[in-house]
Amino acid sequence: MIRPSARIEVPPTAIAVRRTPSFTVTSMPPALRRSHLASVWAELVVEEGSVLYTDETPRRATVSHGSRIAIAPGVAHHIEPAEDALFHIQFYR
Repeated sequence: MIRPSARIEVPPTAIAVRRTPSFTVTSMPPALRRSHLASVWAELVVEEGSVLYTDETPRRATVSHGSRIAIAPGVAHHIEPAEDALFHIQFYR
């Protein structure tokens, strides 16, 4: 279990394997707004604006332009982008 106060980072041995296209509030898949699980490590990377990230640990963070947040496998989470957000998801194995 991940403690809410613990800093979560993608393991240094993880290898980037896939990146989604960049999404906006209108182009993002609707499933990202609902609670879902990642089966692998991932990072939410915010290119412009900001995105609110919430997970079940419970961890809630506003991720701003130029920042990223790690998403651990098996942790239910969802996101809510601001109107000006541009972001993508990087997956690792």
